[in-house]
Amino acid sequence: MKDTTKYMALGLMVWMCLFAPAEAQDTGAAVQKPATLTFGMNTRFRYEFQDGFNQKYYGDNPGRGSASDGFLLGRFRAGLDWYPTEKVHVALWGQHSICWGNALPDSAFYSTSLGTENNPNKDYWELYTTFIELKDIYAGIGLKAGRQLMAYGDNRVFGPGQWGNSGRYIWDAAKISWVHQRGFVDIFYGQNMLHEVHRSSLKHRHQFETIGIYAHYDILKNPFALFVEPMLFTKRDSHDNYTGEDKASGDLDTWYGGLRLAVNKFKGFDFDATYLREEGDFSSDDQRAYGYHLLLAYNVPVRFNPRLSVEYSYASGDNDPSDGTRRTFHGAFGARDKMYGRINLFHWMNLKDLQFNVEVSPARWLNVKMEFHKFRLAERKDAWYLNQKLYRDSSGSSGSEVGREVDIVATVKLPRGNKLMAGFGHFRPDEFAKKLASSKNANWCFVQWEFLFNWQLIKE
Repeated sequence: MKDTTKYMALGLMVWMCLFAPAEAQDTGAAVQKPATLTFGMNTRFRYEFQDGFNQKYYGDNPGRGSASDGFLLGRFRAGLDWYPTEKVHVALWGQHSICWGNALPDSAFYSTSLGTENNPNKDYWELYTTFIELKDIYAGIGLKAGRQLMAYGDNRVFGPGQWGNSGRYIWDAAKISWVHQRGFVDIFYGQNMLHEVHRSSLKHRHQFETIGIYAHYDILKNPFALFVEPMLFTKRDSHDNYTGEDKASGDLDTWYGGLRLAVNKFKGFDFDATYLREEGDFSSDDQRAYGYHLLLAYNVPVRFNPRLSVEYSYASGDNDPSDGTRRTFHGAFGARDKMYGRINLFHWMNLKDLQFNVEVSPARWLNVKMEFHKFRLAERKDAWYLNQKLYRDSSGSSGSEVGREVDIVATVKLPRGNKLMAGFGHFRPDEFAKKLASSKNANWCFVQWEFLFNWQLIKE
């Protein structure tokens, strides 16, 4: 990728200058506190039933697995958090993810673009968050190195994807953070782990490599919140597994630059906007793509705290599959589990998603969210990326209308670290899905129990 290093260095210097306080002041030594050691545990079980689709296919006759399938997901995490001083955090956690009864075999998650397996349901006995963190070493500067989660903003650009049973993005990374009075600046380098069921992540390669910067700056805090979050980072995979429009194989070497702007609690209204540009090389193709997201919400000041919102998500597609320029946006490193329909039929790729939401909290311990989605392809000659090989009409004659989805999810917080969730989703296909996949409606439901436990072995 031409001049990436130069642009990255220039971007780092410019943003460090633009978003720094007028003077960086040493915060001084914190009051020393006794060491603490905490044992933690997180156990989660979720039963899902899928009718008319699975994780790779849509319709009555999937290429693999079953179109009507119920299965149980289990995930166990446990570990230690040691704070020898107030400014030092050492974490050592493990994770075991398992799936019972899924008709879709593990081999279905072998990716030709990765050249290996990346399983969202299973990953046996892996290291989870395991890192050393040094806070406020000098003038608000800290360091975190090791296996960690990287989550920013609304998790759309960088999000761990924790709904997936194995956890979508878990990073082996080093991050330098500068926390100041109006926000922070993070500079990072990392590689995210793959989820190969029968091989330890210490013995297999990573998926993507990234280096970049993410910053948060509070423009206003009162009488309402107004902030911006600029970002610049790379996405690279040098394993020669990407096929260009000329059918030649090569690497993925792209960079992203963008901005998030948000306003909160302005006379009951919230506004959130994210724009992200992607450029570089996709094998022999020039990558030129972009995506954005808009949200407007109103928090109604009445009983049950209803929140009404409308969202629009856009990801560019490729309108000419033979011109040597790839315009399909690839969604960076964000979560998708709560973004583009809860059934998870869509990625932030070649997408137009118009969304309406109603959220209510009848009690502190109960939250209910209802969503409606209208899905279209940004470019009709590009694919529906549930399965890009099958669900693509290069002629464009199948149109761009994919379908509509309704979701309802309820969350109940119980005492002693217990939490219950239940939900239902219904997808009705439109012209494109009917022609390329199936005319059958799809249904999804789940029920989930989660338990969190912490026990302080060494107390202050």
